[in-house]
Amino acid sequence: MIKSVEQIYLHLMCYILQSEGKPMKKSYWLKKISIPNADLFLEYIRTVIPWLKSVGGVVIKKDIRQDSNSINWDGGQLGMIIEFDSKLSAKKAFYSEVFQNYLKSRDLIDLVTISTF
Repeated sequence: MIKSVEQIYLHLMCYILQSEGKPMKKSYWLKKISIPNADLFLEYIRTVIPWLKSVGGVVIKKDIRQDSNSINWDGGQLGMIIEFDSKLSAKKAFYSEVFQNYLKSRDLIDLVTISTF
Protein backbone atom coordinates (compact mmCIF):
# COMPACT_ATOMS: atom_id res chain seq x y z
CA MET A 1 0.00 0.00 0.00
CA ILE A 2 1.47 3.35 -1.07
CA LYS A 3 0.94 6.18 1.38
CA SER A 4 0.63 9.79 0.35
CA VAL A 5 3.07 12.41 1.61
CA GLU A 6 0.30 13.81 3.81
CA GLN A 7 -0.35 10.43 5.45
CA ILE A 8 3.35 9.89 6.09
CA TYR A 9 3.66 13.39 7.59
CA LEU A 10 0.67 12.86 9.88
CA HIS A 11 1.88 9.43 11.02
CA LEU A 12 5.29 10.93 11.75
CA MET A 13 3.70 13.76 13.73
CA CYS A 14 1.63 11.25 15.74
CA TYR A 15 4.74 9.18 16.43
CA ILE A 16 6.62 12.25 17.67
CA LEU A 17 3.76 13.27 19.97
CA GLN A 18 3.50 9.73 21.35
CA SER A 19 7.25 9.50 21.88
CA GLU A 20 7.11 12.69 23.95
CA GLY A 21 4.78 10.91 26.36
CA LYS A 22 1.61 12.63 25.16
CA PRO A 23 -1.21 10.14 24.62
CA MET A 24 -2.91 10.25 21.21
CA LYS A 25 -6.55 10.72 22.18
CA LYS A 26 -7.11 13.48 19.68
CA SER A 27 -7.98 13.25 16.01
CA TYR A 28 -6.74 15.30 13.10
CA TRP A 29 -8.09 16.50 9.80
CA LEU A 30 -5.53 16.51 7.08
CA LYS A 31 -7.29 18.80 4.66
CA LYS A 32 -6.27 19.97 1.24
CA ILE A 33 -8.12 22.16 -1.26
CA SER A 34 -7.21 23.97 -4.46
CA ILE A 35 -9.48 26.87 -5.47
CA PRO A 36 -8.79 28.53 -8.83
CA ASN A 37 -10.87 31.67 -8.17
CA ALA A 38 -9.15 34.38 -6.06
CA ASP A 39 -12.34 35.79 -4.50
CA LEU A 40 -13.65 32.34 -3.58
CA PHE A 41 -10.26 31.34 -2.17
CA LEU A 42 -10.18 34.37 0.13
CA GLU A 43 -13.81 33.83 1.16
CA TYR A 44 -13.05 30.18 1.98
CA ILE A 45 -10.16 31.16 4.25
CA ARG A 46 -12.17 33.91 5.96
CA THR A 47 -15.22 31.65 6.45
CA VAL A 48 -13.94 28.14 7.12
CA ILE A 49 -11.08 28.82 9.55
CA PRO A 50 -13.30 30.74 12.04
CA TRP A 51 -16.02 28.09 11.62
CA LEU A 52 -13.51 25.31 12.38
CA LYS A 53 -12.61 27.07 15.62
CA SER A 54 -16.31 27.41 16.52
CA VAL A 55 -16.79 23.61 16.27
CA GLY A 56 -13.75 22.78 18.39
CA GLY A 57 -11.09 22.51 15.70
CA VAL A 58 -7.62 23.92 16.29
CA VAL A 59 -5.55 24.74 13.22
CA ILE A 60 -2.07 23.48 14.12
CA LYS A 61 -0.51 23.83 10.67
CA LYS A 62 -1.51 25.56 7.46
CA ASP A 63 0.20 25.93 4.14
CA ILE A 64 -1.07 28.49 1.65
CA ARG A 65 0.30 28.53 -1.89
CA GLN A 66 -0.68 31.01 -4.52
CA ASP A 67 0.14 31.24 -8.19
CA SER A 68 0.28 34.99 -8.46
CA ASN A 69 2.27 38.00 -9.45
CA SER A 70 1.68 41.75 -9.29
CA ILE A 71 -0.67 41.62 -12.30
CA ASN A 72 -2.60 38.37 -11.97
CA TRP A 73 -3.82 36.29 -9.03
CA ASP A 74 -5.68 33.07 -9.68
CA GLY A 75 -6.66 31.69 -6.28
CA GLY A 76 -4.51 29.16 -4.51
CA GLN A 77 -4.03 25.93 -2.62
CA LEU A 78 -4.61 25.48 1.06
CA GLY A 79 -3.39 22.60 3.19
CA MET A 80 -4.26 22.39 6.88
CA ILE A 81 -3.87 20.07 9.83
CA ILE A 82 -6.71 20.62 12.28
CA GLU A 83 -6.80 19.00 15.70
CA PHE A 84 -10.05 17.82 17.30
CA ASP A 85 -10.68 16.27 20.71
CA SER A 86 -11.79 12.98 19.13
CA LYS A 87 -12.28 11.23 15.82
CA LEU A 88 -16.03 11.49 16.33
CA SER A 89 -15.91 15.29 16.70
CA ALA A 90 -13.64 15.58 13.63
CA LYS A 91 -16.02 13.56 11.46
CA LYS A 92 -19.06 15.30 12.92
CA ALA A 93 -17.63 18.67 11.89
CA PHE A 94 -16.70 17.57 8.37
CA TYR A 95 -20.01 15.87 7.65
CA SER A 96 -22.08 18.56 9.36
CA GLU A 97 -24.93 20.02 7.38
CA VAL A 98 -23.42 23.50 7.70
CA PHE A 99 -20.04 22.54 6.22
CA GLN A 100 -21.44 20.28 3.50
CA ASN A 101 -23.99 22.93 2.46
CA TYR A 102 -21.23 25.54 2.31
CA LEU A 103 -19.13 23.33 0.05
CA LYS A 104 -22.08 22.54 -2.21
CA SER A 105 -23.24 26.15 -2.43
CA ARG A 106 -19.78 27.25 -3.60
CA ASP A 107 -19.34 24.24 -5.92
CA LEU A 108 -16.36 23.08 -3.85
CA ILE A 109 -17.62 19.66 -2.78
CA ASP A 110 -15.43 17.81 -5.31
CA LEU A 111 -12.34 19.90 -4.49
CA VAL A 112 -12.11 19.12 -0.77
CA THR A 113 -10.23 16.05 0.41
CA ILE A 114 -9.92 15.02 4.02
CA SER A 115 -8.33 12.27 6.08
CA THR A 116 -8.92 11.71 9.78
CA PHE A 117 -6.55 9.83 12.07
